[in-house]
Amino acid sequence: MESESIGKKIVITTLIISIFGLIMVFDASMGLIAQKYHYITLQAIWMILGSIIAFIAYKFDYRELKKYALVFLIFVLISLIVVIVFSSKINGSQRWIKIGFVSLQPSEFAKLFFIIYISAWLTKFYEKKLGEIITFSDNLKHFLIPYFLITSLVAGLIIIEKDMGTTIVILSIALFILIIADNKKYIFPNLGIVTLIYSFLGVILIAIEPYRIQRILTFLHLSKATNTVLSSGYQVHQILIAIGSGGITGVGFTQSIQKNQYLVGTTAITDSIFAVIAEELGLIGAIILIAMLLYLIYLILLVSIKSTDTFGKFIAAGIAAWIGIQAFINIAANIGVIPLTGVPLPLISYGGSSVITILAGIGIVLSINRINNTHEKQ
Repeated sequence: MESESIGKKIVITTLIISIFGLIMVFDASMGLIAQKYHYITLQAIWMILGSIIAFIAYKFDYRELKKYALVFLIFVLISLIVVIVFSSKINGSQRWIKIGFVSLQPSEFAKLFFIIYISAWLTKFYEKKLGEIITFSDNLKHFLIPYFLITSLVAGLIIIEKDMGTTIVILSIALFILIIADNKKYIFPNLGIVTLIYSFLGVILIAIEPYRIQRILTFLHLSKATNTVLSSGYQVHQILIAIGSGGITGVGFTQSIQKNQYLVGTTAITDSIFAVIAEELGLIGAIILIAMLLYLIYLILLVSIKSTDTFGKFIAAGIAAWIGIQAFINIAANIGVIPLTGVPLPLISYGGSSVITILAGIGIVLSINRINNTHEKQ
């Protein structure tokens, strides 16, 4: 059946991207001589654990997740509050909870749990209101205000952690699911109102934090100011050198110069790993990677389109948006299209929380597809 074929393609594409990511994490960490096996070992463990969770999610009936949606939201809110209250700052941000030798990033788990909750909430709203004539006051009271409060609560806690990139991802996911939602009378007014509100708030959040303003100024004036290149724009400058050095075919696998301490700290294996890929494999390698990510997103959107269940449709659409928006922000920041922000490249960047949650999300998509396939056979 067609759904069965889509499922196999999702598994194969995810496997190819993940293995490539594992190889590139090892490659990009080779410059960290004392720890060159440390990161690849941990990343491999995260991927194995994520794959096990994905398989469990695939076998699990995703429709049961609707029962636990509120529990997931409460867990997300508590974990984000714990980070704010108890964690220490790293490079000016509070994003990690230290458990033994492992650091967890609750904002990564928040993306998946938020998708599940908002999908369950929207499903309940639209199925209840299906066929009814909804007045604007009803729409405002029962949909727009609750929707705004839910998304703002999650995004607000993340922005307190000084994680603007993840905040943008969360809000973008919420907007994309809203677009997918089928409410012809109010969908576009709702979308317009929510977009305007969040754009206004975004400007305020940027204005009240000097480091955010500095990133934008760095982005706007990088090519004009030498002092910017040597200070706040150093990382961006080194990324652009890496990408520019790669040319069409790259300098050769493992031959990156910029990964050897020029890219700040461990960014060569996290936020800036795309720059290492572009330097070593060139424009051709970068395009192939982008094509693979786009193909995975396309397959997940097919699952959403084919789903006859509203909840499954929303979840699959949200996960596709999550991977797509996050990949866009990471790559766009690396090539200088938008200001630099700390968002990992899905299935490629080093990071246990990111890898595990994305693989878990893909497992849920496979569960949706499996049930679609069952319906096709009936």
